[in-house]
Amino acid sequence: MSDIAVLIASCDKYYDLWQPFFTLFFRHWPDCCYPVYLVSNYRVYPDPRVKTIAVGEDTDWSSNLISALQQIPNSYVILLLEDYLLTRPVSTAMVETLAAYMRQRRAGCLRLYPCPGPDVSCPDNTEVGEILKGSAYRLSTQAAIWDKLVLLGLLRQGETPWELEVLGSKRTNALNAPFLSVKRNDNNTYPISYFCTAVVRGKWVLAAIRLCRKEDIQVDLSIRPLETRRDRLRRSRIYRIGACLHARSISIRHWGSGEK
Repeated sequence: MSDIAVLIASCDKYYDLWQPFFTLFFRHWPDCCYPVYLVSNYRVYPDPRVKTIAVGEDTDWSSNLISALQQIPNSYVILLLEDYLLTRPVSTAMVETLAAYMRQRRAGCLRLYPCPGPDVSCPDNTEVGEILKGSAYRLSTQAAIWDKLVLLGLLRQGETPWELEVLGSKRTNALNAPFLSVKRNDNNTYPISYFCTAVVRGKWVLAAIRLCRKEDIQVDLSIRPLETRRDRLRRSRIYRIGACLHARSISIRHWGSGEK
């Protein structure tokens, strides 16, 4: 049995995303050799390739994830969210190579999609870099291979994914285990490439719907509405502000450390 599992963090509130997610997941990763788990509350996804972990009442995101992780026997998990819609074929060989490197480095996490990417290069690996202590979003919910025990140690009941990324990133500074990430490249191709965040504030993002239509996947907009033009403008403005703040934090950190 592999020591790696794929875990899709979700809950019954987002059950309408499961069919688009898994259609694209198995279309782009047909040779996935790892057990695939889905976190739910009570609903079960009707596909024999998916093992549903029903954790019961939906208390909060982190508590659901803690409960699910405690029921998975594997030592490592590839963590995904239910609105990360795969867009390109996944290279199992590349994932296996990265997992082997992660074990060699005894890393807590290896991010499979560089959002954000690493701060410095790893001298013994041209494809991977290290995310330094103190970096914003050192803990991220982007696709990554996690040491299950490290992830469990960083989770706190009651936290949302956004709180986990901010507060959990600070908690990672107390760990000796390195945090790694694949590097950005000119082709924008990574071990797992996906449309990130298909749902914002409970509404489908227009570009995600267009992706589903292109892939001939039906989405029931009577269950979850499509964002409005006003929603798109607000989201664009928030992302621009967030990108500026993130760039500024990187600049300040590098200036303070003497890096250019």
